[in-house]
Amino acid sequence: MPPPRTGNVRKHANGYSARIRIGPKERPSFDLAVRTDDAAEGRAAFLADLASRLRPVAAPDEIKAILEAAGGASTEKGLQQVKDAADAIANGETTKATSAMAPTFATFAADWTKGELRKKYPDHVRAKDSTRDTQVLRDFINPALGTTRIADVTLEDAERVMAKLPPELAPRSRKLVAQCMRKVLSLAVYPGRYLTSNPIPREWMPKIPKSANKAKACLYPAEDAKLLACEAVPVERRLAYGILAREGMRASELGALRWRDVDLEHGRLRLDENKTDDPRAWALSPDVARALAWWKKEAAGTANDLVLRIDLANGAWWLRGDDGWTEGDKTKGPGDLRTAGVTRRELFERTPSRQPIRLHDLRATFVTVSLANGKTEQWVSDRTGHKSSQMIATYARQARTWSELDLGTLGPLDGLLPETRAARPRGKRPAKPAEPPPDWATIGPELEVRKGFEPSYDGFANRCLTTWLPHHFF
Repeated sequence: MPPPRTGNVRKHANGYSARIRIGPKERPSFDLAVRTDDAAEGRAAFLADLASRLRPVAAPDEIKAILEAAGGASTEKGLQQVKDAADAIANGETTKATSAMAPTFATFAADWTKGELRKKYPDHVRAKDSTRDTQVLRDFINPALGTTRIADVTLEDAERVMAKLPPELAPRSRKLVAQCMRKVLSLAVYPGRYLTSNPIPREWMPKIPKSANKAKACLYPAEDAKLLACEAVPVERRLAYGILAREGMRASELGALRWRDVDLEHGRLRLDENKTDDPRAWALSPDVARALAWWKKEAAGTANDLVLRIDLANGAWWLRGDDGWTEGDKTKGPGDLRTAGVTRRELFERTPSRQPIRLHDLRATFVTVSLANGKTEQWVSDRTGHKSSQMIATYARQARTWSELDLGTLGPLDGLLPETRAARPRGKRPAKPAEPPPDWATIGPELEVRKGFEPSYDGFANRCLTTWLPHHFF
């Protein structure tokens, strides 16, 4: 005996269903995710109201998709999302149910940058630092595309975003905007399943011309020594500069480093989580290990504490100061380099072919110094995480110049920081290295004036600061 009918609601063994008219001769049955008779009646009335609103403006198949979602909604939030989708169709914002029930581009992108997609789909969405993507979305993409439902985004929409970019934006920045858009749409294909394919083909992505490659600067040993010795600069910032230039890690990696990742007993550092998802470890430079041991004691660091308690996102501004700073300007910061007396012009120049020094360029300094002093590409990549020889080879020319100028290596970090020198126990002088230090027999000739040639003060200062003084006094 069939169960009795209650209006257009039917109760059966698996729950409730309702028949709703979606077209002149179409009255399909929809399952209802409810548990009581009263709830079934209320849900059926809700579906009937949606159908009556949509019949004048939507095709039966689209109405059917909306009602299926409404009948299967098990929470108030789910019902509200279906109602919003029906409103979007009724108001003419879209004609497709799949588009109407999809989030806006801005909402879906925020789920990605905030890590919500990562939580839902850990096998398909990797964890990453989304600081730059959040900025790109906020400044360039969402103002033009944010309110568009992600299922409705087309290649023309992407071109509209690119057309509205500021004309002075650099080619690499333009490509970054395009990459961010394409990544969000790729996630909308899967695991989002709002699109069947990415509307932005790979061939559309902007190409970076060779002319966009700008000249970059790195610190000379004497400049590095001046910066690290300047007590007017906070010691934590000087530590950051010194470590980046001597270990080659990314600033973001140093900023996230915790004491549990640093084995001071054996002088080893490990980076299990990094930008390339490729865990790596290496032997620290002995002078860096000694400086870190001093800092851990000074800062009373525990295993879960950050090694540096400063936000290195501001590192570029700290290092070079405000680009518009002039002598005597009290409204803008001069930067740590100028504070330390480092004023070489090319470090601060911004031209079509050159950019001023960045925190990332301390990593470039590490690669340049290492290659110039005979370290192998493999030795370098173990520390930097570079994936190919081609990436390291971009520093080869600068390394050859460094070698030709005989600039040597950077001085020992714990020997250049006044704080670590002062912390050394007084009395017995530390043992000298096995290799005998250079003496005046090797340095003296630089003081001689031969054949009318007078050596430069900077060249002699480099040799003293990086070679002779650390051996004799530190």
